[in-house]
Amino acid sequence: MIENYIFDLYGTLVDIRTDESTPSFWRRMALFLSLQGAAYGPEKLRIAYISTVEGEIDRCSARRPDIPRAHIEPDILPVFKTLYAEKGIEVDDLRARDTALVFRALSMVKTVRLYPHVLTVLETLRRQGKGLYLLSNAQAVFTMAELGKLGLLSRFDGIVLSSDAGVKKPDKAIFEYLLSKYRLRPEACVMIGNDMDADMGGAASVGMAGRFIHTNLSPECQRPLPKNCQEITCLLDLIAPREE
Repeated sequence: MIENYIFDLYGTLVDIRTDESTPSFWRRMALFLSLQGAAYGPEKLRIAYISTVEGEIDRCSARRPDIPRAHIEPDILPVFKTLYAEKGIEVDDLRARDTALVFRALSMVKTVRLYPHVLTVLETLRRQGKGLYLLSNAQAVFTMAELGKLGLLSRFDGIVLSSDAGVKKPDKAIFEYLLSKYRLRPEACVMIGNDMDADMGGAASVGMAGRFIHTNLSPECQRPLPKNCQEITCLLDLIAPREE
């Protein structure tokens, strides 16, 4: 019997599109940092940002030799502190956080929003006495603010984000982290997500059932669903499965 529903966030509950590749994004971000006293040209800022992120991944990877480097997820806040420090400016966590939120806002192609029926599904499952959890490959500095904006912060019994865990899906370590932190049994849980590898593959690696939903943000994947995973066409199928 399913007792706990574990949801992916972006591409499953939340529709969001960001783009950090355009010259206009880096021009705006460079202008913001220059106004803070950290003068960068757009291209130099882009290169410095990428290099600093890679450095953080290397440092985190050295501390977690059991995790493949591709699955390491560092916290992004030290990256922004380093970008300031390279220009001789020392900033506290609050200023680094504000800079990260500007970075996120400037990268958004469209406003972050909920997919249809999200609140209805969460409220119905809650009334049924189900546990509700969030497991997302995401940066806490971005995601906690967005959860607040969308009214989702109070909807979950527990939240695990990859930047806090230091590892991201599909690595089984982040699934084990969630199960251990909230004392959940994998056989009593189901993972709901839009990514065949990260969500369904990761869930299957710890013996958890899965429900795959294809959305506009789903990666292309031709492989079959793992055992004990099923495809749904709409989030409403979680509370009122449709007849074949």
